[in-house]
Amino acid sequence: MPPTAVFFDMDGVLLDSFEAWLAVMNAAAVEFGCPQITREAARDAFGQSTQADAELFYPEHTAGDVDEFYMAHFHEYAALAVATPGASSLLDDMDARGISTAVITNTRSAIARPLLEALNLIPHALIASDDVKNPKPAPDMIFRGCEVLGLSPWDVLVVGDSKFDQQAAAAAGSSFAGFGGVGGNFTVAEITDVWSILDGTYI
Repeated sequence: MPPTAVFFDMDGVLLDSFEAWLAVMNAAAVEFGCPQITREAARDAFGQSTQADAELFYPEHTAGDVDEFYMAHFHEYAALAVATPGASSLLDDMDARGISTAVITNTRSAIARPLLEALNLIPHALIASDDVKNPKPAPDMIFRGCEVLGLSPWDVLVVGDSKFDQQAAAAAGSSFAGFGGVGGNFTVAEITDVWSILDGTYI
């Protein structure tokens, strides 16, 4: 049976926020007296938890310190984020066809919600890092999304662009579609290719 619900990662899937995150992460590096973060290092770490950011980039500071800085300053760089082409209409079309959608993101809700709203990306549920005990790659966000929407994990297709998304889906028992070069049960080159999985026409 094809999946009946789709849970999307946010950064790198529904929207491209890399430039915004690179800017705020380097602003934090200046604030905390840490070395500047290269584009390559930021790419490799993109999508990980704030705890992992703190350990990797700001080792003398706690995840709480980093979260506080991100939440206070991300809005200064939010205009650098852009929606993935076709993502907004995809969510609208899924809503029209009765397909449940959620965004599951290691970003905190105070950053994720206004960012999604500004780009007209409106899922049925948003599960952010502060909504669960353990961020991705733990499966907690998928389980919480299923609880909110009345679903079972095996009914869900997770669409993500990182190993953290892939590992979370595997741990939850959900199918996984890799986006942007990441492998999985399925791979999609364009966000709208998700329809072929839902329609059972994926090749």
